[in-house]
Amino acid sequence: MKKVLSLILILLLALTACGTQEKEETATPKENKTEEGTNAAKENTNSRELTAEDKKFAELIIAEDYETVVRETGSLKSDAQKDFYYIASAFVKNNEIHTKTYDPNDPNAIVTDHKVIINYLKRVKFVPDNIKDQVNELKTATEEKMAEFEKEAE
Repeated sequence: MKKVLSLILILLLALTACGTQEKEETATPKENKTEEGTNAAKENTNSRELTAEDKKFAELIIAEDYETVVRETGSLKSDAQKDFYYIASAFVKNNEIHTKTYDPNDPNAIVTDHKVIINYLKRVKFVPDNIKDQVNELKTATEEKMAEFEKEAE
């Protein structure tokens, strides 16, 4: 009786192990297809046709009228509105950093504000060509300043 139960238990464990392995092997290709689909979607959003609204918001950013862009895109109804909202919000936060007085005893406050800018810019999926230089310049300058402040904080 003990031999039969031992044999059944061993067979059950073997079958369970084989079934789990089979599921893992079939799950991997599906995950790869999903990642490829995501990458393809990202490529499509990086080169989209500009609408009249996109051009309007880009011109407002060039004119440094960030508050208007934030106000008009605050509903975040479309991906384009989200992108311009995040871009404009990053510029607003950058302007705030330049006018704000920070407590010298709290060096983390200015680092946190710079991280907010970086987080806004990381959310952006598409940047029109006519403002790409401004956005890249803001991102580079913010990353450099943040690294500098983090070194000072240590």
